[in-house]
Amino acid sequence: MDLYLSDPSPPPGTAPLHQQPHYARALTAMGVAVQTLRATQDGQPRAQAQVVRRRLGPLSITWMPRGPIWASDLPDPDREAFLRALTQTLPSGVWLANAASADEANCLARHGYRALIPGQTLANLDLRPPRATRLAAQHGKWRNRLRHAQGAGLILHETAFDPTRHHSLLTQEVAQQRARRYRALSPAFTLAYAAQNPGAARVWSAQHCGQHVAHLLILTHGDTATYHIGWTGPEGRRRSAHTLLLWQAANALADRGIVRLDLGPADTTLAPGLARFKLGSGALAQCLGPSMVALPRITPLFPKRHKHAA
Repeated sequence: MDLYLSDPSPPPGTAPLHQQPHYARALTAMGVAVQTLRATQDGQPRAQAQVVRRRLGPLSITWMPRGPIWASDLPDPDREAFLRALTQTLPSGVWLANAASADEANCLARHGYRALIPGQTLANLDLRPPRATRLAAQHGKWRNRLRHAQGAGLILHETAFDPTRHHSLLTQEVAQQRARRYRALSPAFTLAYAAQNPGAARVWSAQHCGQHVAHLLILTHGDTATYHIGWTGPEGRRRSAHTLLLWQAANALADRGIVRLDLGPADTTLAPGLARFKLGSGALAQCLGPSMVALPRITPLFPKRHKHAA
């Protein structure tokens, strides 16, 4: 395989937001250093890792979120070689990684990574099945709320995110984060993503009697998409507007060739209601591997001296 640092490029397989060129373009516009190591064979991409680089004083930190992304038929020896090449090609320092699975964590462990924090559980909605199959996969209560919303007199609109028109959505998200005490990507990221990837940030809105009662912002990237921001007011909750918005958005994305919608964390302990909503839509739980760290090897100042036999 040929290894080289490249501009942000489409990965060789289905990938999450953090390993997409759309993410790199947004972070670069915000002044964050992003690098992509790519492996090709006969001109075809075989492996790719997108990393974010930062400095904390004298310390260099490289973060590899949910990577690398492999071609599905890439043999294990080539994967091992690619991981070795990462630290040889990029400057040394502390490496952080979010393993995509337990198997990926085992692979990283063979290269000096150690687990720090247990992995999250995500909700992923498969958009490849026909609409009737996806409807049947929903939990009964979720499907009942969908029927309720369909008869609740809601008017739905879809449009590209506009920083002026949708400024209130960002304000509502910030207030929601404070009230519910969770952290997410900043409004600055949303603005940068929309500016650097025209048309890739999509807003679905629900209206009733001329008033906006719910919004849903989804980021599209290649053949996958990510649920980014959701907001529902009191009238929207009474009319199950968010359920209808997610269903309509999923159908529109599927019609455009999107194969998977990442709904984000499904934490049944800290946010059981939100987890039920996500999984009730027919999404499947995906257990990520742990967050991991690899520390640089430090050369001792006074190496041991061995006495030679006389």
